[in-house]
Amino acid sequence: MLSAAVRNVLQTHPCGLTFDIDGTLSPIAPSPEAARLFPGVAGLLERLRPYARVAVITGRAVVSAAALVGVDGITYIGNHGLEWAEGLPEHHPIQLLPAAEAYRLSAQRLLTLAEQHLARSSPCVQIEHKSIGGTIHYRRCPDPVQSRQEILELLREPAQQAGLQLSEGKMAVELRVPGLNKGQALQRFIEQHRLRGVLFAGDDTTDLDGVETLLSLRQEGICPAAVTIAVRHPDTPSRLLERADLIVEGVAGMASLLEEMVLFLEQETGTSSPGWQEKRA
Repeated sequence: MLSAAVRNVLQTHPCGLTFDIDGTLSPIAPSPEAARLFPGVAGLLERLRPYARVAVITGRAVVSAAALVGVDGITYIGNHGLEWAEGLPEHHPIQLLPAAEAYRLSAQRLLTLAEQHLARSSPCVQIEHKSIGGTIHYRRCPDPVQSRQEILELLREPAQQAGLQLSEGKMAVELRVPGLNKGQALQRFIEQHRLRGVLFAGDDTTDLDGVETLLSLRQEGICPAAVTIAVRHPDTPSRLLERADLIVEGVAGMASLLEEMVLFLEQETGTSSPGWQEKRA
């Protein structure tokens, strides 16, 4: 049964429903391209569209996020807020924050440095290029602790000199434009659509910025109906679990919550949206 807090968000207008992807809507995979949405999630997102502003806020590039989610009519916020598209990019242009352009060349130089060095010492590492910056994945490495240390030692000083930010996610080091995070992206999304009710769900360290931002906006009365959700895995950061309002067990738990939300909204309005036949596996 839905909690009173989630029902309050869904009954507040205008309402926004925002989600991380990897580890939240899709199980963590050995590589970014191997990830798949949990069965039924795409249909549930489609069914939510008539009732709320739906967005995914991810470290992935928008093109990668859209390829994975595949739902049009929702907002894709990629690369921690650097990229935005109001639907699938084949139908909607991808917008980059203009201030980030100044970091493009220096970020590319650092990724090239990583490729040249790590190709010899750690061929298990995978480097994911994004519009500006990128992510270095070491999940497939036999000694991830050593690989992480090698990546950080290689990039820490040149990143600092270039004014770029190094951050960490699950088995990944991200090279990012400074001053951008999921919290700022979430706040911009809320302001754009003047949302009064918002739900945000995530599972990783980078999602903590979104949680903290939404908690602050709720306390300030800017977004009075707000719920933060942590998706629990064995490696979900303890701080995220402590700060979130609600905890669901894994991606399956998140999918179950989505289904409960859809059914509640459809019962409230006496309608069902397209895709109602699809059931979560």
